Amino acid sequence: MKFGRVYLQNRIAGEFTLAQHIGIVVESADDDAVVLRAPLAANVNDKGTAFGGSLYSVAVLAGWAWVARYLATRDLSADAVIQESNMRFLAPVRGELRARVATPTDAQIDKFRKMMQRAGRGRIRLRVEMHCEQTLATLFEGVFAAAIRQ
Repeated sequence: MKFGRVYLQNRIAGEFTLAQHIGIVVESADDDAVVLRAPLAANVNDKGTAFGGSLYSVAVLAGWAWVARYLATRDLSADAVIQESNMRFLAPVRGELRARVATPTDAQIDKFRKMMQRAGRGRIRLRVEMHCEQTLATLFEGVFAAAIRQ
């Protein structure tokens, strides 16, 4: 797939120095979801669980990756940024950090697409989940903004 896992891995590695330090790997990227992961060892806190800042970073990059992939698949030369976010830490993560952003609803995507066409910029709200085994450990919700490059 032209704008799949390898495409996003190269973008993240080349554009986000932090991602290299915390070991972010693109596990998968397709029309259903984008999944990023990072090892606990590089992101452990003083309690032996995942550091909150690392969890947040992986979640934000998962959302950014979804938007970047969406824009690339539509041949839109645009920049994406996080505009607004909220993250809830519900349970400790004692293993690999794994963030999954599911594709938003058709209505959300259609609204984003129309905003990009009409104004050259748009916003979309994404939800990123991280689980520790079967338990929902973190819930990130963020608004990502994109603008056509001038």
